[in-house]
Amino acid sequence: MEILTERLLVRKLTDSDFTKFERSLNDIQRTCMGSAKKFFEWIIYQYTDMDIINGLISFGVFDRETGELFGTAGVGRHDDLHEPEIFYHLLPQFRGSGYATEAVKAITEWALDNYDIPYLIATAGIDNVKSQKVLERCNYKFICDKTLLVHVEDKKYNFKYYRYYSIK
Repeated sequence: MEILTERLLVRKLTDSDFTKFERSLNDIQRTCMGSAKKFFEWIIYQYTDMDIINGLISFGVFDRETGELFGTAGVGRHDDLHEPEIFYHLLPQFRGSGYATEAVKAITEWALDNYDIPYLIATAGIDNVKSQKVLERCNYKFICDKTLLVHVEDKKYNFKYYRYYSIK
């Protein structure tokens, strides 16, 4: 599975991507499975079912010309809200160039074309204005502010809750 955009190649990660992938992890992702390798293997395993309703699919976001890994993005069931959610995480040096917007638009379209779901959700931290702008540029509609206990960290977060409705 590959999604091509003007500047990006969004595709399943492969074993050969692990070294690049490990450098792209944020602190929460590093602790998800106890090790980067276990987390990576779990992501690869999710490709077996390609289930965004009960699982998730995390793709690599690569420069279309050079093959450089910019980060990850995908869609899947939010652990705590139990709704299909778009998510993305780009390395700091690739932020602010429109790559996140490009990836979110492409993955949103792919998910709604391939799964029988009425909408996708997105969340962004209250202080993460740049991520909120990405979602708004991608036509995600702000619904409300929420507070949620994130079970992976056992910590409460305040965030903006968005939805993108399918227009099928």
